[in-house]
Amino acid sequence: MKKALPLPDFVGTYMQKKEQKEQTESYEHVIKYTGLFGGVQGINLLASVLRSKLVAVLLGSSGMGLISMYNTAATFLGNATSFGISFSAVRNIAELCEAGDRKALEDFICVVRTWSVATALLGFLVCILCSPLLSLSYYDTTAHWTSFLFLAPLVGLIGLYGGEMAILKGGRQLRQVAVQSIINSLFTLLISIPLYYIWGESAIWASLLLVAVANLLTILYFSCRFCPFRFSLFSRHCYVKGWEMVRLGIAFLIAGILGSGVEFLVRAFMVRIGSEADVGFYNAGDVLVYTYGSMVFLAMETEYYPRLSAVIHNIKRSNEVVNRQIEASVLLVAPLLVLFLVLLPVLLPLLYTDSFMPVVGMAQCAVFSMYMRAIALPISYMVLVKGRSGIYLLAEGLYNLLALVLIVLGYQFYGLWGTGVALSLASTFDFLIVFTICAHYYKFRLHKLVWVVLGVQLPFGIATFAVTQFSNGLLYWILGALCFLGSMVVSVYILYKKTEVLQKLWLKIKPRIFWREK
Repeated sequence: MKKALPLPDFVGTYMQKKEQKEQTESYEHVIKYTGLFGGVQGINLLASVLRSKLVAVLLGSSGMGLISMYNTAATFLGNATSFGISFSAVRNIAELCEAGDRKALEDFICVVRTWSVATALLGFLVCILCSPLLSLSYYDTTAHWTSFLFLAPLVGLIGLYGGEMAILKGGRQLRQVAVQSIINSLFTLLISIPLYYIWGESAIWASLLLVAVANLLTILYFSCRFCPFRFSLFSRHCYVKGWEMVRLGIAFLIAGILGSGVEFLVRAFMVRIGSEADVGFYNAGDVLVYTYGSMVFLAMETEYYPRLSAVIHNIKRSNEVVNRQIEASVLLVAPLLVLFLVLLPVLLPLLYTDSFMPVVGMAQCAVFSMYMRAIALPISYMVLVKGRSGIYLLAEGLYNLLALVLIVLGYQFYGLWGTGVALSLASTFDFLIVFTICAHYYKFRLHKLVWVVLGVQLPFGIATFAVTQFSNGLLYWILGALCFLGSMVVSVYILYKKTEVLQKLWLKIKPRIFWREK
């Protein structure tokens, strides 16, 4: 047998340059879409901050606790009765769009909408039947069952909204998804605040319902332009054709139920041994940390998931895609988290009121969960893309069980501060779980650069946390600024070496800075 001849030097150099170019383009692709949806999330965050501030002033911590409880209960029931359509339909619609068969695409969207309407009606009925149980879970009595009865239309609207969002995402209508998200934030602000100002806590149910109606109408405007609204509620063909889609979404549905169930049980536990105010504090801290981090993570569900799907059967390529996503996510989110830690004692009274200052310690401890999430989330999508529902449920079940136990114990023994520590510990365990699973089943390995980036950025976060705990006054701001600058310099340097984004940005702004009149 003849030995393969070695490649000429110029061929090896060409292949190396080609690979470097692909890596550069991959990084730029990640940063482009992270920037797009991060910017959208930033606008949403500003609207959410303003809304939270006004709600805190108008309703106080107890009112915010009630809003959190009702939203959590409605989300829990919405997830439990939607059969995972908002997730599973995306892949089917994307495949039909790629095939270019418009007739088959419209027929399948009709199937999706038929299932969405059916599950919305199911959610409506389930909420009515479960309203006494919800009251018993929160208040240890069924006396408040009518409060949860009013959530039934909201649960139905959640099911309809999820189906329409799946249509937009599957159809790669990314601009419409971004615009619709911004409109939702504005509608939520414009509808809820006047109602709370006039009627106070009595307007909570009406506000939640009207916001849900407005959100559904806006997404219908975009989705119906992509494909006219059509469904057949009594068509056996639609249910049979959509069963495969629903079956694929069952694992995601159960995972969503587990996640919503944990949030539900945590808040119910806090109400029973603490107060509604503590639920409001916990929700404020949770929203602060996870909303802030989601500015970077939001692009994963919309753009990263289909990109990973295209290469999942190639171990080397899929490992590269996941590792680059992790590297870009950590580099982008780490400086923001350091800045968040430093500014939190100032931001919190501005975002809410001085009465919410107990949230500071909890949020500072919970920030470290975002570092772990930046690594664990891209890896966990490997399990979703592979369609291994049993493995996915195992990972989600272990994480949610650990999260529930840690948060309950943390709150019981250390109050709100303990819940922040528990959230970070739970995220660390989540990373270990998904990494172990993907390393075993899919031969996944973390690249050296991931460990380098994390090994540099995480100490900046720890140092910043130490600054917030053991310094004050001018020293606090000097040390905090140094930590932020150090983290930022590391991220900018690595991104400069790995991509051409910063160079291209500089070429655009350089003429404006050094412009001279001829």
